[in-house]
Amino acid sequence: MTHENGKRPFVPMDFMRFELVGDPQVAPDGTRVAYVRTVFDAKANRQRSMIMVASFEGSGVPFTSGLASDNHPRWSPDGRYLAFLSSRDAGTKDREAEDEETKKKAGPQIWVAPTSGGEARPVTAIKGGVTGFVWGPDSRHIAFTALVKPEGPEWLDEEDTGGKSTGSSDGAGDDLEALFKKHNEDVRRITRAFYRLDGTGYLHDRRSQVFVIDVEAALAGPPEKGPAVRPVQVTSGDFDHDAPAFSPDGRLIAVSACRDEDPDMQRHRDIWVFDVPKDADGPRAEPRRLTGRTGPFGSPSWSPDGRRLAFLGHELELSWYTDTKLWVVEVGEDGSARGEPRCLTRAFGRSFGDQSITDMRVAGADRGPVWSPDGKTLFLLASDHGTTHLHAVEADTGKVRQLTSGDRVVFNWSADRAARAFAFAVATPGNPSDIYTGRLPDDTPPDRWPEAPAGLEAPRVITLRAMTRANSDLLQACHVSLPERFTFSAPGGPPVDGWVIRPVGFEPGKKYPTVLQIHGGPMAMYTGTFFFEFQLLAAAGMGVIFTNPRGSQGYGEEFCAGIREEWGVNDYADIMAGVDAALERFDWIDPERLGVAGGSYGGYMTSWIIGHTDRFKAACSMRAVNNCHSFFGTSDTGYRWDDIWHGTPWEDWENLIRQSPITYAGNIKTPTLVIHSEEDHRCLIEQGEQLFIALKKLGVETEFIRYPGESHGLSRGGRPWHRVHRLKSIVEWFEKHLKE
Repeated sequence: MTHENGKRPFVPMDFMRFELVGDPQVAPDGTRVAYVRTVFDAKANRQRSMIMVASFEGSGVPFTSGLASDNHPRWSPDGRYLAFLSSRDAGTKDREAEDEETKKKAGPQIWVAPTSGGEARPVTAIKGGVTGFVWGPDSRHIAFTALVKPEGPEWLDEEDTGGKSTGSSDGAGDDLEALFKKHNEDVRRITRAFYRLDGTGYLHDRRSQVFVIDVEAALAGPPEKGPAVRPVQVTSGDFDHDAPAFSPDGRLIAVSACRDEDPDMQRHRDIWVFDVPKDADGPRAEPRRLTGRTGPFGSPSWSPDGRRLAFLGHELELSWYTDTKLWVVEVGEDGSARGEPRCLTRAFGRSFGDQSITDMRVAGADRGPVWSPDGKTLFLLASDHGTTHLHAVEADTGKVRQLTSGDRVVFNWSADRAARAFAFAVATPGNPSDIYTGRLPDDTPPDRWPEAPAGLEAPRVITLRAMTRANSDLLQACHVSLPERFTFSAPGGPPVDGWVIRPVGFEPGKKYPTVLQIHGGPMAMYTGTFFFEFQLLAAAGMGVIFTNPRGSQGYGEEFCAGIREEWGVNDYADIMAGVDAALERFDWIDPERLGVAGGSYGGYMTSWIIGHTDRFKAACSMRAVNNCHSFFGTSDTGYRWDDIWHGTPWEDWENLIRQSPITYAGNIKTPTLVIHSEEDHRCLIEQGEQLFIALKKLGVETEFIRYPGESHGLSRGGRPWHRVHRLKSIVEWFEKHLKE
């Protein structure tokens, strides 16, 4: 079926045709950009990613083959190497091809390739894999993080008998102790509160530790033997250490960690500094704490002269509803703090980092603050009113200025050594991701950059040029329904942003069924950029409404904390006011054919809404919190949410029950589709089971779709065909109930 513009509507199978790009990394000299290109392999039911490299003004060519999963490209500071993470065979003792299960246990390793040409080689071979890495300033050492057991790391080239008995199999000669061990390998003995993590699984007492590897020494041996040396472990103890950052002279590493007693029960993470050990057995100085146990601090970044350390975080002023701010602390030569940390951006009123939410993003993570070479400016992302842009902060005054602008989301970025040439991964209303480049103009000094928050119409300091056209053929063939922004308020409430998407084939004067979508978090934000689930609903002849009610990021702390300890009140008022405002302003929305859908906190609000009103004709509650009382003890992080809901189950059980959608299930009459993942450790599947059984008991039309082997992040990172099945099921449910 095509429409008057000659384009066809999207169908669920189109998901498999998308390619996604991200994590752009500018070479130190500013001449090239490496980035990640991800495609979906329909036959293998997996996503494959490769590293691409392009000239700064040109287009990309493959740097890796894409047969494995290659990501996280990082140039060495001298530009001689490009390192990346890969799931390919990192070099076991016999170098034979490994099966998929073995590769999964091995995890991704760091591979390094000379940029002048030559094969990539692994420099790590640690069981479980590497979770992230950074280059040292000498271009010889790399610091990386890995989850390891208390007794230390295990290596891929070590023998592993798996505890299997080697005794006789005739019964009489069996070693009973060995058999006891063999048949109880699947038993989990839990001693920690934080013993599993969604998307990772059971942690088995492993902690994230920091290691340093000498790259040149690791590459010194024969290629067929794998890494020639072991890495040196920098951190230790029953603590998690993350986000390592080398000092400019390479002597020190700053990390984010909670090293207090029973760290799983703490809400703070501090910035610590460790000496980089010269060898595995050398003496170790005690680490130095730079912050004071007041909040979650992370993403440390050294100033070029090594005298200051910038980092992100807050002091839990409004619990987890607080904006992420930029801090700086003076540091001595020994890595200890010289005075108290100073918050540079307390008056900014926005949260640093990309707080946007989407279903079409796979590559890269926010890199945190980056210093200019002169130490006067810090560059980083900030979220504002449904957009994310690059900002610059004056290191002395804390004045924030906006460098990119427009109705878009910049979700990854990097700069060259001089901080003049930039590369960005950008989502726009018409495209989920493309790589853009741009330069700081020499004729616009920093004091003329627009102060932030400057809004959508801020003057553009960096002009962006598209380097890729990742989905041009697909997007030219299919009709993209662009969102239309509107603003509204609930009685007595603040202004709230909302968007509507018109159905494909829209005809003035006709009424169309429309689905209200609610984002998760709740401390996240919708944007006007491409969201495939919304495009599918539009392609099926339905409109979409989505809003950023109180509780969302991007609008200041007071707005975000407007639902603190009271879910289902101000957020419910804003969401319903958004529906009313959309009905008033867009006369094509049929008030008699409304649906509602959401995942995670959006699933919570979906379940809450259908327990408080009958105005919606169909609902889809996904990966929801339906019972706040049981969520406390079943979620991987639920035990930390007591301050969000004003107490533990034994302190204020009545409040938890009052704020639980399951409490109001007896009011539900809306046909409801329940979607949940069986390996969801954030909102355990029992949350979906409770709602489904309640609806069956009540005689309400319902279906329960369970996805085995999938986590809470199914819609963003699950196996491709499960994601297509989920999208198809959502569209079919609303077609059945809103269009018949």
